Amino acid sequence: MNTSAPSPEPTEPATSVPDPRRLHYGEFYQLRAPTQGCGMPTVAVVGNCQAESLRILLDSTSRVDSFRIPAIHEWTAEDVELMGDVLATTDVLVMQPVRDDYRGLPSGTGQLAALLPDTGRVVTYPVLRFDGLMPYQAIVRSPADPSLNPPVVPYHDLRLLVAASRGLNTPVEATPSDDTLRELAALSIAELRTREQAHDTVVVSDHLETNPVWHTINHPDNSTLIHMAHRVLEAIGIEGEVRDPGRELLGNLDAPVDPQAARALGVEVEGREAWRPTPETDITQAQLAFYREHPEVVTAGLKRHARRLEMLGLV
Repeated sequence: MNTSAPSPEPTEPATSVPDPRRLHYGEFYQLRAPTQGCGMPTVAVVGNCQAESLRILLDSTSRVDSFRIPAIHEWTAEDVELMGDVLATTDVLVMQPVRDDYRGLPSGTGQLAALLPDTGRVVTYPVLRFDGLMPYQAIVRSPADPSLNPPVVPYHDLRLLVAASRGLNTPVEATPSDDTLRELAALSIAELRTREQAHDTVVVSDHLETNPVWHTINHPDNSTLIHMAHRVLEAIGIEGEVRDPGRELLGNLDAPVDPQAARALGVEVEGREAWRPTPETDITQAQLAFYREHPEVVTAGLKRHARRLEMLGLV
């Protein structure tokens, strides 16, 4: 009589489901082989939120090979190592200026450029910011935690920042002249031009003189991004038609456009009186509570934007 236990049923080998983020960047994480066109230069576009939009536009010409690369502020040590593999076969590194050892990793522009083959080239593009039509909107980094953002929307309003510094519960009113608002817009363009010259980037500041209507102060509209894509192609030495994708690449959030600034700059804008999509939470009270919890943000904001605050008559 056979008393041995029955043999277990065979089981299927376990399979791991790739992390959705890694799958999104599948070529970078070597989950998929990159598609390569015959004789086309390989281009790696590196930077923060504007980089992927620029890459999409460059790729729309069908004159370069590229794939998605995670935003540089998200990189880990693994990502830097993988970037070395990418750059070893890259013809052109298209990158915003980044200081050496950014966020404690060897990911500066010069450090990454050193990983290119001997024939590799670097084209730099400027970090785009324009507050001409949004003179009160600002970006402030906490000295304690640079990744910290205010609640509801990741931007600060200088009128609310000043109110927080005074212990008020409503934004401070500002009454700048039209001339002041035009001067502030010119200053924003001049600051971009200074960054272009300091880092020898392609030029985009001339397009800002048309006062384009952006989504936020650091999320350009398609017209600005397309202009920059053309300048990058010129720097690479490629002729190609940049195709509009039919959607605003950085249009997931629209900030209010200041009506006085729009009139002063001769820009007609409709439907931009409030944040879109409109947050259900009261931004003012939520951010004032945030400032009470993080007073160092208020101090940093008043220092960083002192000149603009003075011109707006807020200090």
